Amino acid sequence: MLGMRLLAFGCLLALLFPLPVLQSTEIVLEGTIARANHGTYLVREFFVPEPLERLEVEYTYTHRGEGTAIDIGIFDPVRFRGWSGSDKTRFFIARDEATPSYLPGDLPAGTWRILLGVPHIRPDQVSRYTIRIRWIPARSPEPPTSEPSAPRALKRGPGWYRGDLHAHSGHSDGRCRNGQGELIPCPVFRVVQAAAARGLDFLAITDHNTTSHHPEMRRLQEYFAPLLLLPGRELTTYRGHANVYGTSAFIDFRLGWQGRTINDILDDIHRAGGMVSINHPTHPTGEQCMGCGWEDVRATDFRKVDMIEVINGNRVEGPLSGIPFWEARLNEGHRITGIGGSDDHRAGSGEHPDHVMGIPTTVVYATELSEPAILAGLKSGRVFIKTRGPDGPDLFLFAEDARGRRFMMGDEISVARTGERLALRIEVKRGVGQVVEVIVNGRVADRIRVDAPEFARTLSWRAEPRTWVRLNLRDERGLTALTNPIYFSVRE
Repeated sequence: MLGMRLLAFGCLLALLFPLPVLQSTEIVLEGTIARANHGTYLVREFFVPEPLERLEVEYTYTHRGEGTAIDIGIFDPVRFRGWSGSDKTRFFIARDEATPSYLPGDLPAGTWRILLGVPHIRPDQVSRYTIRIRWIPARSPEPPTSEPSAPRALKRGPGWYRGDLHAHSGHSDGRCRNGQGELIPCPVFRVVQAAAARGLDFLAITDHNTTSHHPEMRRLQEYFAPLLLLPGRELTTYRGHANVYGTSAFIDFRLGWQGRTINDILDDIHRAGGMVSINHPTHPTGEQCMGCGWEDVRATDFRKVDMIEVINGNRVEGPLSGIPFWEARLNEGHRITGIGGSDDHRAGSGEHPDHVMGIPTTVVYATELSEPAILAGLKSGRVFIKTRGPDGPDLFLFAEDARGRRFMMGDEISVARTGERLALRIEVKRGVGQVVEVIVNGRVADRIRVDAPEFARTLSWRAEPRTWVRLNLRDERGLTALTNPIYFSVRE
């Protein structure tokens, strides 16, 4: 009888106070920025009282395209969920999907944070922003789906593997044309198709301040084998850009936020098991690209830098070349691998002729074609760069000491005394008529003409302390290839 009464009472409550149906809530955040906010970050918090099914964000601001740029990203109460810069004016996050640049998954209750970055605002401007946030409560939380893992090795055995270490998709500002000729955010598969069409062995997609493309890359890996897909990102600060490889962990890119320094960022990358490359260090920074150049040279502990992008796109020599910046670090005693990256934003279409997939091509000696092996090869410096794409000439530098030990690019040769003689071996394939330049500590020490399709020359070399030697290959139009150094030290 008591059970029947309780059931009846429950039914009465259900009639009087029915359970809420799924409905949305909207809040609005407003504010202003001025020149004092230039190059800084702002955080706006909002409280979510219960787990969500979906969250949508839309923002607008005055003077957009007229001197003001406001970037946007978001943290949930637990983790960083993504960053789209100023590329997108709206985005959504749900449990099973999200706007490219953002991570799907559970949407927990608690304090969420909108992150605003201000890459640029003119001195005389005050800009007002409006952020509209709309959410739908969850019916029943579900655990996020697991992601497929990539095969460990796509090719067995050591070799020289060719790839592109810098490209973008629609998860940041990569664009390509659809069947109607419209320029749209480019799907990851189109970017990967472009790399496969170029005949590359590996490709890193490095979207700005986000890892939302990583799950998609993992899902595509099996289909595009034997092309190895390396998940990366371009940490995009307002004082320099840097690619990160080998980790999907959140790296806080807010340089200057609460005293955060570039060395704090570098430490966090390595603690997460990642590797870092400084990108296009000599590019100008300004209203068109805030932070493109590496501004914190004196503040950077270059012992914590693994690589430098010495060639970005077709900027091989001249004021935008990264080679002088790199060689200055080598002369300071740092052993940093020089690499290249296309910085392709158009899926290899050639619409941006300065940035085309695979130009330049970074060639890495690795024990196999796998992510750990390629990253180890990059770290070791066993790398050369083809400035005009994967079909360009090959350029190799080897050395042999008096005891018959063989060395290659990236290695250090320690000799007993200054002046000890070694054999320096130069090899060139498909470079007939070009000239090899032997570079010692940044200066040309010798020039040798290539007179055969399979060219080799051995030089008698005198070891000097604190010396590094590398090669350039040049034709009438400029550099076609360059190697990383071999380093010399003297024990006496």
